[in-house]
Amino acid sequence: MPDAHAAPIEFSVFLHYPLAMDDREHQFFLGKLNETRDVFLNQVRGVSEERARWKPGPDRWSILDCAEHVALVEQRMFDLLTQRMAPCASAEPIAGTGREYAILTKGADRSEKLKAPEPAQPNGRFATLGEAVAAFEERRARSIAYVGGCKTDLRALEGLHGGLGRVTAQEVLSLLTIHPARHALQIGEIRADPSFPK
Repeated sequence: MPDAHAAPIEFSVFLHYPLAMDDREHQFFLGKLNETRDVFLNQVRGVSEERARWKPGPDRWSILDCAEHVALVEQRMFDLLTQRMAPCASAEPIAGTGREYAILTKGADRSEKLKAPEPAQPNGRFATLGEAVAAFEERRARSIAYVGGCKTDLRALEGLHGGLGRVTAQEVLSLLTIHPARHALQIGEIRADPSFPK
């Protein structure tokens, strides 16, 4: 089964705060966006539509549910990043780059299970796994294009996140970047279940 773990993240990338993203950081995020996309796609590759609907339990997600959620959150985080941010009200940094680093290094950790907010819960938006995966790929391509051309100081913009409260746009980008890797691990857990259809 494909390895769902993303490569280690070098903290020195973040040590130049409070500057806007430089070329090195641009390349870092572009690399991670591609990497976490591929990690997710590797986990769903070869899963039949029948197997995609199998659930480990009545209150657990199927692979299709995971894919729907990943596609949905990619859209929601992109909208937050590009449409619902405003200049920071204070000159004081919200949390420095430490929280960005924590998001990127711990965001895929499934040792602590988290419940998705109601708007991000899967509810049958896609008829097939193929549709959900295609929607994610299209939305991730848009995210990559945005970062590739971004000249904005994302650390100078802030907004509200349902789980973290006040966040910078750079932190939202970190969340968007790492999120598929978390659910790639979840899909790996589903596929490794002894009762998963063979």
